[in-house]
Amino acid sequence: MTDQRAPGRAVRAVQPASPARRVEWLDGVRALAAFFVVLHHIWLMSYGGYPGNSGPWLTDWMVYGHLAVSVFIVVSGFSLTLSPAGHGMRLKDGAWGFMRRRFWRIVPPYWAALAISVLLIVAGLIGSPSGDPVAAKDVVVHFFLIQDAVGNTPPNGVFWSIAVEWHIYFLFPLVLLCFRRYGTKVTLPAVALLVAGLHVGGYFLPALAALDRFTPAFLVLFVAGAASAHLAIRGRWAASSVVIAAALTAGFLTAAALAGSEWIVSQYFWVDLAVGGAAAALFNALAQGRLRGLARLLSARPLAFVGEFAFSLYLVHALVLELLRVHVVHAAGLSDAMAFWTLMVLGIPAALGVAYVFFLLCERPFLTIRSFGELAAALKRPSRRGQGTGVIVRVRRSTKGVKA
Repeated sequence: MTDQRAPGRAVRAVQPASPARRVEWLDGVRALAAFFVVLHHIWLMSYGGYPGNSGPWLTDWMVYGHLAVSVFIVVSGFSLTLSPAGHGMRLKDGAWGFMRRRFWRIVPPYWAALAISVLLIVAGLIGSPSGDPVAAKDVVVHFFLIQDAVGNTPPNGVFWSIAVEWHIYFLFPLVLLCFRRYGTKVTLPAVALLVAGLHVGGYFLPALAALDRFTPAFLVLFVAGAASAHLAIRGRWAASSVVIAAALTAGFLTAAALAGSEWIVSQYFWVDLAVGGAAAALFNALAQGRLRGLARLLSARPLAFVGEFAFSLYLVHALVLELLRVHVVHAAGLSDAMAFWTLMVLGIPAALGVAYVFFLLCERPFLTIRSFGELAAALKRPSRRGQGTGVIVRVRRSTKGVKA
C-alpha cells in the first residue's frame, strides 16, 4: 500500500511547504473551514434549534460547524509537521523554541480578541454567548487559556478550541519523539486506541467521562495531521489516501442523512475521528500531487487570500455577527428567514472586513515578532512615513510567504 513513485518526486511535491513558502491549497482549506464556522453561527443566530434544525432542510448542513474546527486541528498538525518531517522529525529550535514561536503566533491575537470581546460585553453592546454575565474570573480563566479545565462563562463562543489546541502543542515534541522511535504505523494507532479507550471507559466511570471536556479526539486529529505530513514527505500512501478520504466522507454523509443531526452531534467524538481522518488522508494525497484539480481550486487566489487571515476571521467573526443580530435583526424585529438573509448579506462582508483589519493590526505583526524585546523594538521603530509605529510596515516587508 506504499506509493511506488520515486521518493525524490514525492519530496518535490511537498516542496512548497518549506518554511520559505506557503502551501496555497492549505490556505484554501483554512478559508473554507473558517467560512463554514461563520455560516454555522449565522444559522445559529437566525434559525437555531441546535442540535436539531429549526430552519428549512436546505440549512441542515450548517448545524455541523464543530466539524470545521476538527479540520482546523488536522491542518495544524499537518502544517506544523512539514518542516520537522523533512529533518528527521526534529524541531529545529527544540521544544522550548517551538512553544515560544507558537505563543507569539497564537496568543497575542487571541488576547486581543479576548479584550475586544470583554469590552463589547462591558459596554452593553453584546451579551455573552450563553446569556450569563461574564465575571472577572471568566476573563482570568480565558487569559490563561484554561477554559477547557475550569468552568466559566465564555465571552466569545469560539475560544474553547484555542485552549484545546494550545494544550496539544505541549505534547507535540513528544509526538515527534514517538514518530522517530516507533514510526507512524505505531504512533497514530496507539494514540487513537488510548484516547478511544479512555472515551469508552467514560461510559462506565464518571472520572474518565470528565476528560471529554478537553475534546480528546482533537489530539488524535492533530497526530493524524502530523502523520499525514510525515507520509507525504516520504512519498507514501498517496493513492490509498484518496480511497480512505472518500470512504470516510461517504460514511459521514450517509450517517448524517440517515440518522440526522441530533444523533451526529451526540456522537461527535467518533464523528470527529472520521471527518478528521478523511481530512488527514486528503492532505496526504494533495501534498503528493494527487487530485490536482482540487488543489488548484483550493489554491484559487480568493481562497488563498482569506486563508491567510482565517485565524483572525475565526476569532472575531462571532462578535461582528452578534452586533448585527442585536442592533439590526432584533431592533428591526425580523423573522427568522429575514434574519438569516440579513446576516448573510451584511454579516459575511462585515466579518471579512473586520477580520482583515484585525489581522493587519493584531495577527500579522506576530508572524515575525517572537519576543517582548522584538515587540518593543517594533513599536518604537517609526514607519516609513514617519507616523505611528513601524510594526505593520516592517512585517509587510519581511513575512511574505511565511508559513502560519
